[in-house]
Amino acid sequence: MTGSDRLRQRESLFRAAVTQALERDITAVERVLADTGRPLAERLLDAFDQWAGRYIGPLTRDVAVVIEDNPGLLGEIVETTSQRFEQLITDAIAVKAGQAAARQVAQTMISASTGLKHQAASRDFYLERLEVAIDLLVR
Repeated sequence: MTGSDRLRQRESLFRAAVTQALERDITAVERVLADTGRPLAERLLDAFDQWAGRYIGPLTRDVAVVIEDNPGLLGEIVETTSQRFEQLITDAIAVKAGQAAARQVAQTMISASTGLKHQAASRDFYLERLEVAIDLLVR
């Protein structure tokens, strides 16, 4: 096996692992948001935790750098699951706030989550700060 064959094989395995993780995460987000017996803010916090909170820490920063430095490595799966996540958050908010306002609120929550993820040294820090942001946005 040549060096380029090994590289392609590693890239393929990495793509498969990330795809499986993203599909697992989006399924968990769907489940959390579907539990309408719980308050919206609580479901949103859990959804963001499933989507981003579990990926806070030193090792996950290394994976993010690999993905950022190799944009074609994962193909469209990152974009399509991110769009699906945004739509799920928007739909959950729309039940309470209406569709027009929901998209902007969802996008603002996602931006807050992204910023906090880069600042957070721990999952607890991320969740505490995100809880404040969600509370402000769903009032």
